[in-house]
Amino acid sequence: MAKKPAFVFLNRTAIDPNGCIGTLYDGYRDILCEKLPWIEENKLTDVIKKPQCIIKKGKNNQHGNFLQIINIPEGLRLSILLRLAENNGISSIIDYPYPINDYNRFLLYSYVYEKEQISDKINKTQNMIKLVKSTAAATHIIAGISYGIDIVVVLQLPFENTIVKEIDNVLQRICTHLNNQQNTLILSSDDENTLEQITNTMVYSNIPYLIQLSTIHDVYLYIDDKKNQSIHHPIMYTLQPIKWLFPDIDHPSVNFNCLSSELDTEIEQYLIYLSDTLKNLKYSLDFFNNRLVYNNIEGQIREKQHQWLTLFEKCEHIIVRLRKWIIDIRKNRTGASKNDQFFNHVEHKKFETSAKILQEDLDDFKHKEQLIIDLKNQHFEYCNVSELNLNKSNYKKTLLCKLKIKNENNKILCTNDTLNKKNTAKINNLRSQLAEEYKDNKNLCLIYADFSYSSVELKDIEILITSQMNNKEKNNQKRTSSIMSKINTSISTESKTSTLQQLSSSSITNENINILLLGETGVGKSTFINAFVNYLKFQTFEQAQSNTPVVLIPVSFLMTIGDNFEECLVKFGDFDTLNNEDFDHPGESVTQHCRTYEFYFNDNDNKKLCIIDTPGFGDTRGIDQDDLNMQDILEYINNLTHLNAICFLLKPNTSEFHTFFRMCFIQLLDLLGPNVRQNIIFCFTNARSTFYTPGDTGPLLKTMLKSLSIDDISLKKMNTFCFDNESFRYLVALQNGIKFNDDEEHDYKESWSISVKESNRLINYIHKNLMECHLNNQWISIKRAQIEISHMIRPMLETILNCLRNIILCKINKSITMISKAIHRPASICLSCKPYPFQINNFWIARNIPHEILKKCLICSCPIEQHISIHYVLNYEYSNKSINNQLNEIKNMINQLCFAGAEFDYFLVHIARISKNDLFLSGLIRMIDEENKLCQNQKSNHLNLQLIKELIQLKYQYENRIEELKFNQQLIDLSFIDKQITIVRAYPLIEIQLDTMKQTQKLMTEPYEISQN
Repeated sequence: MAKKPAFVFLNRTAIDPNGCIGTLYDGYRDILCEKLPWIEENKLTDVIKKPQCIIKKGKNNQHGNFLQIINIPEGLRLSILLRLAENNGISSIIDYPYPINDYNRFLLYSYVYEKEQISDKINKTQNMIKLVKSTAAATHIIAGISYGIDIVVVLQLPFENTIVKEIDNVLQRICTHLNNQQNTLILSSDDENTLEQITNTMVYSNIPYLIQLSTIHDVYLYIDDKKNQSIHHPIMYTLQPIKWLFPDIDHPSVNFNCLSSELDTEIEQYLIYLSDTLKNLKYSLDFFNNRLVYNNIEGQIREKQHQWLTLFEKCEHIIVRLRKWIIDIRKNRTGASKNDQFFNHVEHKKFETSAKILQEDLDDFKHKEQLIIDLKNQHFEYCNVSELNLNKSNYKKTLLCKLKIKNENNKILCTNDTLNKKNTAKINNLRSQLAEEYKDNKNLCLIYADFSYSSVELKDIEILITSQMNNKEKNNQKRTSSIMSKINTSISTESKTSTLQQLSSSSITNENINILLLGETGVGKSTFINAFVNYLKFQTFEQAQSNTPVVLIPVSFLMTIGDNFEECLVKFGDFDTLNNEDFDHPGESVTQHCRTYEFYFNDNDNKKLCIIDTPGFGDTRGIDQDDLNMQDILEYINNLTHLNAICFLLKPNTSEFHTFFRMCFIQLLDLLGPNVRQNIIFCFTNARSTFYTPGDTGPLLKTMLKSLSIDDISLKKMNTFCFDNESFRYLVALQNGIKFNDDEEHDYKESWSISVKESNRLINYIHKNLMECHLNNQWISIKRAQIEISHMIRPMLETILNCLRNIILCKINKSITMISKAIHRPASICLSCKPYPFQINNFWIARNIPHEILKKCLICSCPIEQHISIHYVLNYEYSNKSINNQLNEIKNMINQLCFAGAEFDYFLVHIARISKNDLFLSGLIRMIDEENKLCQNQKSNHLNLQLIKELIQLKYQYENRIEELKFNQQLIDLSFIDKQITIVRAYPLIEIQLDTMKQTQKLMTEPYEISQN
C-alpha cells in the first residue's frame, strides 16, 4: 500500500459558528460550504476544560491590527480584512471605532471545554466522493473543532494614572482567578467602584449573549457561572485539505496556495493603513458631535461626513480589487505584481489625496472651535454667514437685516479664515479694540460674521456698524420726502397720512404683511419681485437709471436689439448653486421652491412687506410636477400665521388658461376656506401692449371664476393692477452694456412711472381695503388635513424610533435625547445613498446627509424619485437619565402614534382617496430597512437588533389596526381626523419638531431693506 502523503493542516478561528465535523471549507475565501453526512462513530471527543486569560496593554498610535492582538491565524486575518469572510464573533473587533492608546486594555479569555476530531478509521464512501466533486469551491474539510468560550474585552481606562493602577490591579486579580479556576473571586465594594471608573467597555465573543454585556464585572460573573458547564460554541476549526480525505479527487480547487508570510504581512499592513485612516478620520468627525463648534458649523461638518462616505467608497473599490488579486494568488493564478496593487495604484493615490484634504479640513475645524471659544471670552457672538443665504450683490444690507437686534449699538466684524491668516495682526487688533469698547459699553453687541464658508468673497476685513445705519434712518425720518409718504402722495393729494402710518389701522394687526404670489410658469413672478422692489426704491426713472438696480433674484432673459433684431442673452445677479432659480430648462418653473422676500422700510421697523415667490404651474414636465409644486406651495403657506393678499400674476390677452390654473383656485380655497376670497387680487405683467389693462384675459378670467361657482371673487379696477416688467429689464440691460435709442428710452420712462404708481396703489389697497386672513387652523378641510398629516409623519416616526431606543436603554439607566434643528436651505435625503453611521450610548444611528436639489441632486447622481424632502435635521445627545419613571406613559404614546398613523393612512387612501401611498407605513418600513442595513455593516449591534424587533412588532400593530378599520367598515370622517391631528400635535416631542419646521421656513426668508437714495 502506498504511503499516505503528508498534508499541512490549517487552524481557523470559528468566526462562522455553523461548522461541524465534515463541513467543507473554501480556503480561498475562508467561508464554510455544505456539510457532508457524518456518523458519530467517525468522531472522537476529548473533554479538555482548559482556561487561558491574558491581559494586554494598548499603546499610543498603535496600528489597529486587532486580529493579530487577539491571535487570529495569519491567512484568516487577511480574509477578514478583505471582507472575504464575514466578521462575526471575536473578529468583529476590527470594527472597534476608537483609536488605541496607552490607556486601553485587552482582556483575552479562552475556555476550551472539549475537542472533537475525525477518527483515523474513517470509512470513505463513494457517495461522499461524488458529493465532493460537485463542490468545486471546497479546498478543505473541517477535521477538528474546539468548543467553549472565546472572549475579547476592550477597555478604555480614564486618563488618570492613579486610577489606572487601581484598575490594573483588579483586572490582574480577575485574570489570575480565571486562569487558576479557583473558587469564585469575591470583589469588594471598593473593587466594584474601581471597575466603574472604566469609561468604555466593548465585548466581542463567540457567544451572542456576552456581546450584550457592558461591564467587565458582568463578563466575569458569566464566565465564573459557566466554567464547569458543557459549552458547545465553536472556537477553532482544524482544516485538512480535501485530498487528505479523498486522494483521488482531481479538480482545480484542490490546489490551494498559501501566501508567503512576508507578502501576507505586507498586505495586512496596507489594509490596516486603509482601515486606520478611515477610523481616525471618522473618530475626528464624531469628536465634534455635541461640541460647541458643531452647533455653529453643523452644515460644514455634515458636508465632511459626506466626504468621509465618499472616501469609504474609494476604500471599498481598493478592497474589491485586492480581493480578486488575493483569490488569484491562492488559486495559483498569475496576477499583477504587488507594487502595482498598493501605493502606486491610481486608486490609492486618489484615496490618499482625499484623505489628506479631509484631515486638513478637520484640523481647521479644531482651530475654529478654539476661535469660537476665544471670541466668546471676548464677548463676541459667532455667526456662520453661510447659514444666512447672502448673495454677493447686496450682502451687507441683507446681513444687517438678518442680524437686526433691538439694541441699536451693534458692531459686526466681517472676515474669513483666509483674510485672518493674511492679516493676523490686524484681526487681533480689531478684536482687542472691540473687546475694550465692550468693557466701556455693556450695551454694545459684538458679532463675528464668519464668511469662510460663504459664497460671498470679502476683499478685506470690515466692520459694519448698525448704529450708523440707524442714525441715517433718523435723519431720513426728518425728511418730508420719505419713500412711503411718496407712495401716499401719488395716490391721493387730499390725504396727508403716509401709507406706513396706516399700518396701525385695524385692518393690519401683524408685523408682517404677507402677499402670496401665484402664476403660471413663465409669467414673470420672480422678475415682478425684482421690479417691485425697484419701483419702491426709485420713485423716478432718473433715479433708477443713475443707480445699480436691486436684483434679489438672478434674472436671465433674451432681448431683441438693433436694426437687425439680434437676440441677446441678458443676465444679472448671483448665478451659483446657492440661488433658488434654474434658467437652464425652458418651459420648466424657474423658481424651485417657495421663498419669502421681506422688505423692511427704513422709517418704520415694526412692519415688513413679505412677498412669497412660488414655483409656477403649467410646468412642461407635466401634471405630476404641477402637483408637486402645488403641494410645496400649500405646505409652505400652511405654516404662516396669516395672509394679507393672494396675488395671481397673469399676462394680458391670454387665449386660454392652463388646466392646473383652475385646480390652483380649488385647492387654495379648500385649504384656506371661503373667507380668503376677499383677499384675492390680480396683477398683470407686460401690460404696456394692452395700454395697461387686463386685455382679453379679463373676460376669460371672469368666465372661469363663474364656472367654478365662485362669483364672489371680484375682478374690478380696485383689485386689478397692471405693470410693465420691461422697464426693469431695461435697467438690467443697461448694466450689460446694451444701448437704446431715445424713443425706446421714452417708452421705458413712461412705463416706469406707471408701474411705480401701480405699486403704490397696490400697497395702499392692501392696507386700506383688505382684512387679514388668519390661518389659525379653524377651517377644517380635506386638503388641510392632508398637509397637516404629511407634515407630522416624520416627527411621529422619529419620536417613535427614539422612544423605542430609550425603552431598551432604560435597563441600563441610560437614554438618548433627540434634538431637532432648522435648516437654512431646502434639502432632501437620498434613499439610495449610504447614511453616515455613528454610535451613541452603544446604539448605532444612521445620519442621512442632507442633499440639495436643483432639478437634479447636487450631491449624488441618484434619480430625483429617490429623494425625500426634509424640513429639519436631527442631532442626538447621550444622557445618564433613565425614562423608567415615564415608561408606561411613553409606551402608551408609542401605541397612540402607531394607531394614529394607521388612521391617517386609512383616511387619505381609502376615505378621502387623495393619496396613493400609505405615508406612515412607508416611513416605518424605511426605518426597519435602515436599521437592518446598520446591523449588516456594524457588528456591535445587539441594541439595534432589539430595536428592529420592536419596530417589526409595531408594524404588526399598524397592520392589525388597518384590518380592524377595513373589517368594521369604520368610516373615519374629517372631524375625527382633525381631532387626531390635534392630539398628535399636542405631544411635546412632536410639537418641538413641528416648531422647528416653521423655523426652517423663517430661515429661508430673504430680507431686504428699502432705503432712500
